[in-house]
Amino acid sequence: MIKVYYEKDIIDKLAALISYGLDNGYSYKSIEEHIVSSSFINELEHNQYNINLSIERVVEETYRIKLIHDADISFFSLFLGESYYKLFLSINRSFEYLFLYWPLSNFIKKYDIYHEMDFSNLKNDFVKKVNETALLKKLCKKKGFKLTDVALLLGINSHSLSKYYRSDSFLNGASLDTIHRLSLLFNVKENIFSSLLVFPDSYIYLFDESNKMLRQCLGLYYLSYYIREINESDYLYSEKENCFISKKNNQSLLSICVDLRDVNINLINKLVDKNTDLVIFPIGYFGQEEVFELFKKINSHSTLVVTQENVYLLNKGIKKEITDVIYKFLWMRAKEKVITLFSR
Repeated sequence: MIKVYYEKDIIDKLAALISYGLDNGYSYKSIEEHIVSSSFINELEHNQYNINLSIERVVEETYRIKLIHDADISFFSLFLGESYYKLFLSINRSFEYLFLYWPLSNFIKKYDIYHEMDFSNLKNDFVKKVNETALLKKLCKKKGFKLTDVALLLGINSHSLSKYYRSDSFLNGASLDTIHRLSLLFNVKENIFSSLLVFPDSYIYLFDESNKMLRQCLGLYYLSYYIREINESDYLYSEKENCFISKKNNQSLLSICVDLRDVNINLINKLVDKNTDLVIFPIGYFGQEEVFELFKKINSHSTLVVTQENVYLLNKGIKKEITDVIYKFLWMRAKEKVITLFSR
């Protein structure tokens, strides 16, 4: 599983792959191909990660070479590694997909690496680029194929293929057999045609139905940790309401997981009111200003947003970034506290 505290290590390894390629005369296209085919990236795309694998070993396995010294990481490659990794998390598409729409060569021309970037802008720019051209059309252009050639080579109904060519919404409903044949024809991995199920740290981003109570307990822990006037002992869990309710003043405390690709503020406001303290565990990477713009319209008493990197308190319209990082040891303390709550 990809833990939040693995992020720096993952970015460093991705940057080292780019650095090695550039330092040794590989073209941008060749670097992309090596990265896409590496076992390191394959594990990431399957929501797995081996923290014990050294940077040097990743470079050696990817380029099939033997390093005689430690792997280098330049500021330039670090910028690229961080950018593509955060795109990977926020877009939830494969690296092959990212490089198809935004090759390294184009990325370098568009962004000044010495200018501090808001990664929410990067994500928005990428989405605009994707919306310009459907995936199948993009692949055909890259390989120099005409649509009639694809239909003939694969034996796919030309009417269906023309729909896939026009819009990804049709391609998303294609059969597994069609996807398999398209991947063979274009020499790409099958996961380029679908969204990935990648998210950081399953213990924090809990969204399946069986984890309802655990997520509420985590919310109570984080809220009491950051808002000192809230005392955990003042709250009792209501199974019917699936939230904690204060024994003193009927104040409720609700924790929810929100996918930022499909966030609905109106729906959230149906769950909360001015007597609700809300804890949000968002999925996906986004910038600080996005946090405030998205959630400042929530009608709760206070809102705590626990992101991958920081915690944001939006209390009665006053925004405040809390610099504590959500990392391994804070999770361990939260887990201990949750066990205590369950044992009451």
